[in-house]
Amino acid sequence: MHSSELHLPDYREQSPAVADRFRRIEARPVILDVRNLRKSYEANGINHTVFDNVSLSIHRREFICVVGSSGCGKSTLARIVAGLDESTGGEVLLDGTPVTGPGPDRGMVFQGYTLFPWLTVKRNVMFGLKMGGQSDSIAEAEARQWLDMVGLSKFEDSYPHELSGGMKQRVAIARALANKPRILLMDEPFAALDAQTRGQMQNYLLQIWRKVDVTVLFITHDLEEAAFLADRILVMGANPGRVMEFIENPVPRPRHDDQFLSPEFLALKKRLEEHIHPSSAGNHDHIPMIKMTDAGDDVE
Repeated sequence: MHSSELHLPDYREQSPAVADRFRRIEARPVILDVRNLRKSYEANGINHTVFDNVSLSIHRREFICVVGSSGCGKSTLARIVAGLDESTGGEVLLDGTPVTGPGPDRGMVFQGYTLFPWLTVKRNVMFGLKMGGQSDSIAEAEARQWLDMVGLSKFEDSYPHELSGGMKQRVAIARALANKPRILLMDEPFAALDAQTRGQMQNYLLQIWRKVDVTVLFITHDLEEAAFLADRILVMGANPGRVMEFIENPVPRPRHDDQFLSPEFLALKKRLEEHIHPSSAGNHDHIPMIKMTDAGDDVE
């Protein structure tokens, strides 16, 4: 089947299983409500708008991916929801309460490895629990449960520098979930990993998500990753950032690697690519070519 023949199916008409999944999602309460959010800043006397009029509602236990070209404000949106950055307009409500700063009801996993290098794996996971007032014994017991959840019990006494990149991010996920947040915010957490490890981490994350009562807002620039992970995909445009479309993912769950070649997956990826890399963009920037050497022949 050629890509030009692919069409994103209407899940309500063509897939009873997917339609039932979305009916169940829509029946759940809204946990995160973003209303007319705006972010701008001033530099050299010029006001720059990062994004404007961004609105979305996310239901409990929903897995949302946000995609868009560089500069559309994906990471800034996650930081505002986390309370690490302030908006210049609109509001963010978590369980109906305005977000005014960081809190234990939101966990955050960044692209970089943010573990404390001087603490063991277990102590890294215990850190937030201890800051929340838990005793050493309770924090240790809970940390061990989360390390077992992410498959790293054998490494509880290791230090971050002794772990692979994927293992570090699993510890970071365990640490973020240890406080039992209402929502887990993930800002391109697998971008620095090699392709094989990245695929493994995506499968790990889905396994963890199925076992934990948590809602996920996942920022990524990888369209296949979004299609593989998400219930719905928020597509943002740039200059300024804005919501272009909120796409319901027709790929059935549970997800597996074979689906990367399914008609639903390919149609969804094509739809995303048309948003992020529209064919009508046409004119590419011309790079000035300066010949530095004469090899005696022409090279394409």
